[in-house]
This record gives sequence, structure tokens and C-alpha cells, in this order.
Amino acid sequence: MYLDNASTSWPKPDSVVEAVSSYITDIGASPARGNCTSALEALGVVLDCREAVASFFGSGNPLNVIFTHNVTWAINTVLHGMLYSGDKVVSSSMEHNAVTRPLTDLSEKGVEVVYSPCDSQGHLDLDAFRKNIAGAKLAVINHGSNVTGTVQDVKAISEICRSSGTVFLLDAAQSAGIVPVNFSQGADIIAFTGHKGLLGVPGTGGLVFADEFDPTCIRAFAQGGTGSLSEESRQPDFLPDRFEAGTMNGPGLAGLFAGIEYLNSLGLEEIYRRKMKIAGMLARGIEEIEGAVVYRPSPDKLWTAVVSFTLAGSCTASITDYLSRKYNICCRHGFHCAAAAHRTIGTFPGGTVRLSPGLFTTVQEIEITLKAVREYSE
Repeated sequence: MYLDNASTSWPKPDSVVEAVSSYITDIGASPARGNCTSALEALGVVLDCREAVASFFGSGNPLNVIFTHNVTWAINTVLHGMLYSGDKVVSSSMEHNAVTRPLTDLSEKGVEVVYSPCDSQGHLDLDAFRKNIAGAKLAVINHGSNVTGTVQDVKAISEICRSSGTVFLLDAAQSAGIVPVNFSQGADIIAFTGHKGLLGVPGTGGLVFADEFDPTCIRAFAQGGTGSLSEESRQPDFLPDRFEAGTMNGPGLAGLFAGIEYLNSLGLEEIYRRKMKIAGMLARGIEEIEGAVVYRPSPDKLWTAVVSFTLAGSCTASITDYLSRKYNICCRHGFHCAAAAHRTIGTFPGGTVRLSPGLFTTVQEIEITLKAVREYSE
């Protein structure tokens, strides 16, 4: 059974599978590369997806949506495209390697990098953040932790950034499609991925700029074909072409559009209710096991349904090996590409076992998983 939805959500809705398949079998062409019917249909898929993403995140302009290979590429586009030697950037102690690794690279090139502390549940210390933000050009914060499921207070962070004149990049990789994330909360840029909560397929993601944000402060991460101004040797400076070099992932965007449509048909409130029912049952069941510790926010806080745990005296790799061999449970152990978060919550260097149920996880699957963890602990 599959309990690794924080990595990639699965299974996908039938409509997503059909959209990807239909693009490959019925369209096939590259978007905006040619004047044949199939190329125009492919372009239509991209435009539909762009409008759906803009609406989902509360943007009034679909041209502010930039598609990239994944959210990591999107984050790197902003970090490497905006920060120069002598600039200051503030992040948190709960970040994914998609943030910490490019920031480490930039720090070696003269950028001042400050990691603002979080508490043991992963919530950002807003008082410390307010002090650290002084003089910062950019703040980049993980909205939902892939280790604890902790959700940050975006409105409060946005207000602090706005008061200091700091651009706020919100990493919504783990939160989009699970908890509300939109521009009414105040971020300047939202980075998203398509293959997790949005129910699309791998190889999709991007950026969305707030309507009032000026993206010309970010230099293009890559240059190449766009299907526009092909006679020019320089990359077009208008959106979205400024940041979209090369052939689009047409099948992937078809799937992403279908995934967002599916989410919209259910509504985020219903999605959150379903996930909390399943994840809450899983977390409470593990907490009842002697020697088990579940690392998650308190029940009154927003949560992305990630259940990370340890068992006293047990190696996380051994636990996941047992779950896989005995019960065919797919999950994850270790650092989850977020060693900084584990240092913050006190699980470094052992890491945790992460069980991340999805929208289609059943009560029966949770019961089997709890039975398996109990067996291992005995």
C-alpha cells in the first residue's frame, strides 16, 4: 500500500490519467510550435492549465504563471536570478534542500544567508524573524513542512516582510492542494509543484507572481526557444516567455489541469477533512505504541497530514524495511531531503519514519499500517 504521498501523490484521479493519455494519443505536438491543429490544441492545454493555476492561487493574471520542470527549478530561478553578492536573504530552520542547497551555493558567492529559528514543532519564531529580516532583499519560507506537516502563518510572515520592504517567496510544495495558499495571504511569489497535493504528474511545477510584483528584478535562469520573437537573439522580456525556455511538458500540464479541476470539484475543505480523518487516526494510533514519538503540530494547528515518527531503540531504516517486506507498505525513512528540519525538531542524525497518507488512503489501510508498526515494536 502507498503511504508516501508527501513525495508524490498516488494513485491519481482517473481524470488525470485520461488527460495525460489523451494528450499523448490525440494531440502529441509541442505547444505553440507550428500552425497545425494539434500544435494549437497543445497550446490550448497550456493556456487552460495556466488559467487554472492562476485562479487556484488567487492571481488575476494567467500570464503571471511560470511553468518549470518542478518546484526545485522554480525556487532556484528566484534565488539565483535575484540574489547577488552583498545581498541578504532570510529563510527558516525547517527548509527543504531545494532551498538550503542553493542558498549554500549563494553564500559561497557573497550572499548573506540567515536561517531564522523555529520551535520544536517547526513553527517560525516570528519575533526572531522580525529582527532577522532587517536589510533582507528576499525571504524564502517553506509553507508546509515535509517532515512534520507544520504549516507556517503566511499572513504574519507577509506583514513582517512588507514592513521591511523584503520580497517574500513562499514554497508551497507540500501545502498546495491540502491547505489554503493564495495571494490574499500576502506572499509576493508562490512556488508550487504539480505532482503532490495538486494531484498532477512529476515534471510539472512553477512560479506564480502576485499581480503587483515586478518580475524584472529576477534574471532568467535559462534562455532558449519560446515560439515567440524567434528572430531575436535575446530571450523575450515579457511574461511568461521571459522564464519559459524550451518545449513545454504538454502531457504533464494536461494532467495538472485535470488534477486542479478534480480538487475544485471536491473543495479544499472536504479534502482537508478527509485527510485529517485518516492522518489523525494514523498519528493517534502510533502515539499509543510504547516508545513511539510522533512529530507533528498540536491538534489545534493546521497540518498537512504528514506522520513522522520514531520508535525508541529502533533504526528508522529497519522499521521501513520491515513495513515494506512484511506488508508491502511504501513509505520513507531518514532525512527526507530536509536535514535542517530534523536538526530543528531533534531527530538528527537518526531521522524519522514518514508515513504520508493521501486523498485516496482508506481506513482499512491505516488499520493494517498500525498493526504492522505494533508488530515491529513488540
